[in-house]
Amino acid sequence: MDNPFQRDFDEQTLRSLYRKMKKTSKARFNAATRLGRHQRFSLWSLSFVSAGLIILRLLSVFEMRGRVSEPLFSFIEIVVALVVLVISVLLSSNDFSEQAEKMHRCALELNVLCHEILPACSNSEDQSLFPSTLQKYSTILNSYPNHANIDFDLVKLELQSEYELGFLQRSMIHLAYWLHYSVYALLIAFLAGVFVFIFAW
Repeated sequence: MDNPFQRDFDEQTLRSLYRKMKKTSKARFNAATRLGRHQRFSLWSLSFVSAGLIILRLLSVFEMRGRVSEPLFSFIEIVVALVVLVISVLLSSNDFSEQAEKMHRCALELNVLCHEILPACSNSEDQSLFPSTLQKYSTILNSYPNHANIDFDLVKLELQSEYELGFLQRSMIHLAYWLHYSVYALLIAFLAGVFVFIFAW
């Protein structure tokens, strides 16, 4: 009977560690990009909705409320303000900018480590660097937060020769990735719906 852990034993080489570190580095770069987009999208969407809130206030001041009664219009203003407040608190607590910077630094450190051992990887007999490299690799990983599963899924899309994914699997990864930003689209749609409701009432 085959040893179920034989693959783990076979992969304890400097080359396998190099491949693992390169994949992790790519995933961390993907995480930095994803978090950076969160930062930009959150900034623009909240700015847009905040501007919409100011416009609502001006419409109320100049009594341009369409057919909406004043109490209902005031209620709409309060709801929009609460939505902006709640979303702002939730997004600011994530601190996407700092997280993106950490992921980027982690990826850079892993790349440096990969370059250090790359010359030794050509000699499959020399495994003297394996223990120290593994220790450095573990230290770097423990110094930073982990990336999300979607970040590694993007690595699978990039390394098509190693991960044979079907069309449906690739499509699902792309869909899952962009769904991470759906909250910003919903926020804009919410504001647009408010104005449509006011002027179509």
